[in-house]
Amino acid sequence: MASDSAATFGTFGRPTIGQQDVRKLIQLNDHILYASTGAVGISQVIGDTINQLWEAKTFIGKKSPESVMDTIGKKINAVVAPYLQVGQWQHAITGDAQGSLCKSIIAMPVDHKPYLFNFDFNGSPERSTQELPFIALGSGQPIADPFLALLRRLLWSSTEPSVAEGRLAAVWAIDHVSRTNPGGVGGPIQLATLNSNAGGMPRVIEASDADVQEHLQKVESTEQALVAELRGTGVDEATPAPPAPLPQ
Repeated sequence: MASDSAATFGTFGRPTIGQQDVRKLIQLNDHILYASTGAVGISQVIGDTINQLWEAKTFIGKKSPESVMDTIGKKINAVVAPYLQVGQWQHAITGDAQGSLCKSIIAMPVDHKPYLFNFDFNGSPERSTQELPFIALGSGQPIADPFLALLRRLLWSSTEPSVAEGRLAAVWAIDHVSRTNPGGVGGPIQLATLNSNAGGMPRVIEASDADVQEHLQKVESTEQALVAELRGTGVDEATPAPPAPLPQ
């Protein structure tokens, strides 16, 4: 999972200030990563709710990711339903109810295997699969989705992404959106993974700033190689340069 660091303040649907560096990729505990888009307050409530479900051992005994995301989705719905109902009344009066709306992404283990889920405003769940291996949320989604679809076609048309490929693609997508989006996406890139743990419970691994920079350097060299290939100015085909390994 990856995120930018920019937050936008606003009122009545109009932004007031932006580019405030905040932590948007949240480690709820050693085993759960959480990110969201929309109302910050609602996301804080949802994050705390998910952590409470984990601490209460709610997911023990559940073998399928579908049963876990169903449990989480219904709990999110129960938590946000009063806010959504009041938000509907508020919208009729003020024309704005964005303070009640929040979408979420959660990476967590189920039966000792890592999974990625996303939840709509009302808690409706979806699991990422080999056919749909990525998810983007927020104002940059219209730019991120087609870019990630291109990477999927090139890299994962018949296989799932490796952890190294996923990390690179996540950083590349955030970097691309921050350079292309007219506003609201920017700041340092945040990156973390849910890594398998030698048969044990997968654990959250947060990337350092140096790790992110290494991925950005790989992105830059890849883009330069693409330009060289398209312009016919690349390395002589008879003596190709060995490809640099993906950052781990």
